[in-house]
Amino acid sequence: MSKNSTPPVWASKLLSFWAGNAEIEDLKGDLEEEYLLNAAQKSIRHAQFRYIRQVMSICFSYALRRRKSHASYSPYAAANNYSMYLNYFKIAIRNFNKHKLFTSLNIIGLALGMSICLLALSISVAIYTSDENHALKDRIYQINTAIEDDSDSKTFASTFPALSNYLKENFPFIERVIPIRSDFRPTIDHFGNPIDFRGYYVGDAFLETFDFQMIYGNPKTALDNPNSVVLTKSSAEKLFRDSNPLGQVLETKSGKYVVSGVIADVEQTHFFFEILASHKSIADNQTNTNLSSDWTNYRDNYLYVLLQEGAGSDALDEALEKASSVAGNFHENASVELASIGLTGVVPRWNISNALGIGWDQPSMLFFMFIGVLILLPAIFNYINLSIARALKRSKEIGIRKVVGAAKSQVKAQFIVETIILTLLALFGSILIYVPMKEEFLDMVYAANVLNTSPGILQSFVFLLFAVTVGILAGVFPAKYFAGLSPLHTLKGQVSNRKISISGVKKGLFVFQFFVSLVFVIGVGTIARQYAYVLNKNHGFTSDNVLAIPFKGIDKQIALNEMQNHPDVKSVTTSSSLPGILISNEQLVTPNLVDTIPVKEVFIGDQFIEQMNMKLLWGESNSLKASNQNEEHVLVNEEYLKAISVFNTKSDSLRFTLADGTKCKIIGVLKNFNYEPLSRVIQPIMMRYSIRNSQYALLTINTTDIKNTINELDAIWSGINQKIHFEPKFLDDEIEGAYYFLAVQIKFFSFLSALAITISCLGLLGMVSFTTENRTKEIAIRKILGADNKCLYYLLTRDFVKLILLAAAIAVPFSYFFYDKLFLYFLIRYGLGLGWLEVVGGIGFLFMVGFLSIYWQTHKIAKANPATNLRYE
Repeated sequence: MSKNSTPPVWASKLLSFWAGNAEIEDLKGDLEEEYLLNAAQKSIRHAQFRYIRQVMSICFSYALRRRKSHASYSPYAAANNYSMYLNYFKIAIRNFNKHKLFTSLNIIGLALGMSICLLALSISVAIYTSDENHALKDRIYQINTAIEDDSDSKTFASTFPALSNYLKENFPFIERVIPIRSDFRPTIDHFGNPIDFRGYYVGDAFLETFDFQMIYGNPKTALDNPNSVVLTKSSAEKLFRDSNPLGQVLETKSGKYVVSGVIADVEQTHFFFEILASHKSIADNQTNTNLSSDWTNYRDNYLYVLLQEGAGSDALDEALEKASSVAGNFHENASVELASIGLTGVVPRWNISNALGIGWDQPSMLFFMFIGVLILLPAIFNYINLSIARALKRSKEIGIRKVVGAAKSQVKAQFIVETIILTLLALFGSILIYVPMKEEFLDMVYAANVLNTSPGILQSFVFLLFAVTVGILAGVFPAKYFAGLSPLHTLKGQVSNRKISISGVKKGLFVFQFFVSLVFVIGVGTIARQYAYVLNKNHGFTSDNVLAIPFKGIDKQIALNEMQNHPDVKSVTTSSSLPGILISNEQLVTPNLVDTIPVKEVFIGDQFIEQMNMKLLWGESNSLKASNQNEEHVLVNEEYLKAISVFNTKSDSLRFTLADGTKCKIIGVLKNFNYEPLSRVIQPIMMRYSIRNSQYALLTINTTDIKNTINELDAIWSGINQKIHFEPKFLDDEIEGAYYFLAVQIKFFSFLSALAITISCLGLLGMVSFTTENRTKEIAIRKILGADNKCLYYLLTRDFVKLILLAAAIAVPFSYFFYDKLFLYFLIRYGLGLGWLEVVGGIGFLFMVGFLSIYWQTHKIAKANPATNLRYE
């Protein structure tokens, strides 16, 4: 007879199903014993036939009907009532108190794992409840635009400016139309100190439609007049401190604006702005713009509509279908489809381009939640591992409960209730971790101050529901396992239920824990290596000892002449954007009178190429300023030549025309260099000579007393214009700031690694503690027979070391694929990739913390007196 021979599973399940709540453990035990006897004496086929026949006989027997009848009316049936749950609670508390070490390990591990999930949940609650505070939210819709052509298909949150008038004039069920344009970013001159603000051009009904608390001004009239602006409270305090700003004039490069209102800082909304300007200002400031007839441009133009009471979204959809036909006439080679989305459904978004305000999208949120679950799973696995490991100690308890009448459902309920209580205790610990972690995380997220993540009824309910869900998920596996144990076997100390391989499950969960830990550890090393690389790499220009000073309205030529005379200033030049930082200007270049390509544009001053030590492959740069009105001399990089090589340029390839008609001639080609951060692909770049269009003075300093030199330059600057502040910054510091996102990633991955490793080590410590505890007598006998401490350490640690090695063997190829082929490709384009040092260092670090966890527990057992351990029970 095969040792693995078991009765037909389907027949056993049929009997359990037919019995319902009736207790049939004794009947199943008798059937199983007779099956084993028949299989041993005759044959397995005969035993199976007899087992099936007996099952069918029992199903229709009076004895089973009687048991089912008693189960239906007996107060001791399988149903769980209030008294039973109270009893489960008492048993759980007693078990926690009895096994303090395992309880503490589980609570700490679950608290650590749940903390990152609480962060994700709190942000998700804040995002999903965005715009709920607007009273008219059920009647407000945003208009989206889907455009499909032969090469691409995208949906945009923006739409055509002309759609605003079209809907207003043709569909009376639309009560209000609120156009918004997102390119209002004024630089306001505040007592000679320019301050940048982020804002929108909005329709005059914006403040009437959306509920933003008005502090000063009238929401109905605040945006009626062109060049009128409304400030948020923080912006008003920044400009005017605590005084009433109404009527104050703000001076910007695009003209003067009058403050007509102040609102409270925006919160719990998908909008993000510091200043609002009247939409009528666009027509006044941009005379060549006719928004009422523009059916071609859709980027950065947004439209919200307020429907009449009683009007449904179906009527709006029909109106947009007609508008789509009108818009399609202006896009011959593309299909245009306009659609509406309710205000409360604007965020989070799913695959929406050119979105307005904060770009919270579903994929990012799901990824964040996935990371949280990935950290939580090892903590859940720890609980499952330790619960199953304690099966031998709790098997008699379960056996006695089942013998005195406990049903499977009651045993399951006991363990699930116990786990839920444990996770509720862990919830308090996780909140203590979550609060400081949330503040740190939100400081790293752009515009996170708009989100309201403060504790509330909804957030508290979500946290509580999450803890209960974790308790059920963590407890269901041990509950099912213990409920399936045979009472006879458990009372004899035999815990195998022949359905689950305890050893296999524990090993699998253990390997997964250290796999996750090693992946995060390698990630920290990899990103840190990229960060060190980008800060020390030669970007193709010299940034050492270069002082960058923004002009901000000072007479540029006078400032250059005066600072150049300082003895510590080795050389002076200018630039419209700092090397190593993003280039904001872009021009459309026509190299062959037909085709156009986008080219990054940088204005530079005298000796810029020489001072920054850039390499010219061909030509020279000294004649840049020798350009005349007919033709302007420029420099380009290698990438520009690659870009135009795809065209059939029959004319002179050294000449091209800009979008404004300016004719240019290439007088030099620069070797490709990273003028923008290494996370950006090298683009075609064109350098033009112009001090007037330059925004920064670049001074190469040669001094032993930098503080004194800067003070002297400050005095020179103040002598030219005292109203304009002297704000020098070292170029190296500005370049380092451009890679802040890498520092954020390092901090984030380090925190995740610390959580994952701590949880894994807690689980390892618990498993080692239980293993050594169960092998106390064995170790004592081995010591008496002559085994030394080294042999005992090897005996106790070899299985765990093998599992860590297995986790490393899985984690290394996964890390290579994830980091080298996916993550780093999007994070930093010109990085080093995953190196062997990070892999070896990660494995070494993991082994070190793992071995310390093992050694801490095994050392106590190995050093203990064997005579004492022989009396261990």
